[in-house]
Amino acid sequence: MDTRLQVAIIGCGWAGIRHAQGFARCGAEVTWAVDVSHAQAAALSAAFNGTARITNDFRHALADPALDAVDICLPHDLHGNVAVAAADAGKHILCEKPIAATLPEADAMIAAADQAGVVLMIAENERFLPLSHKIRDLVREGVIGKPALLQMTRECYLTRSFVEERPWFLDAKAAAGGMMTAGGVHDFETARMVLGDDVASIYSLAAPQRFLELEGDDTSAALVRFRGGAIGTFVLSFVMKSLVTAAGPEIHTIRIDGELGSIAARDGRTIRVFSERDDWRVGDRLIHHEIYVPEQDTFSLEIEHFIQCVRTGAEPLTSGRSQRRPLEIVLAAYRSMETGQPVMLA
Repeated sequence: MDTRLQVAIIGCGWAGIRHAQGFARCGAEVTWAVDVSHAQAAALSAAFNGTARITNDFRHALADPALDAVDICLPHDLHGNVAVAAADAGKHILCEKPIAATLPEADAMIAAADQAGVVLMIAENERFLPLSHKIRDLVREGVIGKPALLQMTRECYLTRSFVEERPWFLDAKAAAGGMMTAGGVHDFETARMVLGDDVASIYSLAAPQRFLELEGDDTSAALVRFRGGAIGTFVLSFVMKSLVTAAGPEIHTIRIDGELGSIAARDGRTIRVFSERDDWRVGDRLIHHEIYVPEQDTFSLEIEHFIQCVRTGAEPLTSGRSQRRPLEIVLAAYRSMETGQPVMLA
């Protein structure tokens, strides 16, 4: 008897393909490819031996009694309705970040999953980044003392190929905003994890628009106060042009300064640590330490975790309930942009 998890990919674009690859690597079976574009659904099915059934209506997949779970890789404003329908059909749910476009939609998803007794996990892949976990561990160990300042940047160059793969991204309603949504949910969640703290207030600004086809913000910044007293700065842009970003890769940086030193990372693999603690000195000398953290496929890591939660009934690391918070912070950032005032968070 085949006990592999049977999954429907709902949304067969860039994210859907990568999630399907992750499920295949983790031993699950993609049995449905759902997309309004027959060509995209067919292409995803063909990439996995052509065994996945193709449909443009996700309800056809939900009616399959053999289906165990759905993976929602749709425009952000469609997450809520599809997830609630999946929960009502008794299917476990992996949903791309952000959890939803609005807090009421997120709350409806959480309530529906609770009522149905199914797993609701948000695919916040950066929460599974080994480098971030190591930074969190260093902060917890007190290597730099009590954190006072966190700085994060997300440098991207929105290329034509990016937009062609995600044409809905230009629509502020479908994308639930712009760069603050796309990158902010990642960075606020990472900051909360590495500091072990939460955001108390946020003040945010949008830069003058340069990518005119994009309805949402293409560049934005936020200044936050954490509950423990530390402050954080976040700079996120789709139009930070350099030789690196023009070639496609994004540059993500993080630096945390505390009373005893600093932790910084830029390339996704190497952490630079400076600490005045005696056990981090070499003799009497203060030095920079470099810690190499091997990269791993975060899509596979999060999907492996999802499958484990489905099998065991455990609460996911990135449950719907936990991932409501970064959406709440992002929406507060947009309110700050609109009002010109800081926004307090409960």
